[in-house]
Amino acid sequence: MAKKIAARRELRVSDHALFRWLQRARIIDVEQIRTMLASALDRAFQAGSAMGGGEFIILAEGMVFIIRDDVVVTVVEEDSRHGHARAMARKAEKP
Repeated sequence: MAKKIAARRELRVSDHALFRWLQRARIIDVEQIRTMLASALDRAFQAGSAMGGGEFIILAEGMVFIIRDDVVVTVVEEDSRHGHARAMARKAEKP
């Protein structure tokens, strides 16, 4: 009787594992990146906070930053659902 050869399986790496490897192998400085992101979003964050927003979004650099209780909880790519917010922002910037 011939031995059955198992099909070759492909190992995948999750985003979480990749991030942790980059962090623990000291390939990236996570705290430096965190500080840079917080600094880049600070002006919009302060404006949202001043309006009493505990939960709001920041649209920047083609991304949507979801803010909840003073924490950026996730980031997603901007799509057409947020186009109206961009238009409102442009209109508000005009003299």
